Amino acid sequence: QPQPIIMSDALASNRPSVMTSLMSLCNSHGRRQFVDVINHFPDEVEHVLSRYGEIWKHEQHAKAQQFTATDRLAYHQQHSLPVMEEIKAWCETHLNNETVEENSGLGKAMRYFTKHYVGLSYFCHIEGVHLDNNLIEAMLKIIVRDRKNAMFRKTLHGATIGDIITSMIATASEAGINVFEYFTLLQRERVKVKADPEQYLPWNYLDTISEEK
Repeated sequence: QPQPIIMSDALASNRPSVMTSLMSLCNSHGRRQFVDVINHFPDEVEHVLSRYGEIWKHEQHAKAQQFTATDRLAYHQQHSLPVMEEIKAWCETHLNNETVEENSGLGKAMRYFTKHYVGLSYFCHIEGVHLDNNLIEAMLKIIVRDRKNAMFRKTLHGATIGDIITSMIATASEAGINVFEYFTLLQRERVKVKADPEQYLPWNYLDTISEEK
């Protein structure tokens, strides 16, 4: 039975205490440590961001080519792992040679990367591990907004409708369509939608209206 894979930042509070799991770490958080200090260390941070950026280009290429999990892993091992190792070595060299103050903003960013390197680089070693957690965090923001909106719902029925709409927004966004245009069409074609709702789902409604023309 394979261990479940959990991804988060490196906060100890995010680590499960009641189950055994593989704790991978989000590279967006690793990258952000450097972004936050770019105004104070522009040259050094630009170097890291330039190298880190190549890894996201590799990930985009893997998605565009629709690699299998096995092929994606092999591709990252060939192209991204050397970059991760280079960044780690660069950080360690500066810290060990004391050319960067360990407790400075840049030093803390370097220590974060080297300390959590194993978790940050799991996407280069284990099939199915994502590079970052951006997709889930974006989806969570929708739920957070819905929670705020819930303060203004007066009835249980209204809350139910609100949750349905939130779910539809998230699904439409995930399907890669224009959410505003989609909801506008649902309102405009509400009679047809009510008669045959399965033909007006986010992932197939464009085909439906194309056939109607």
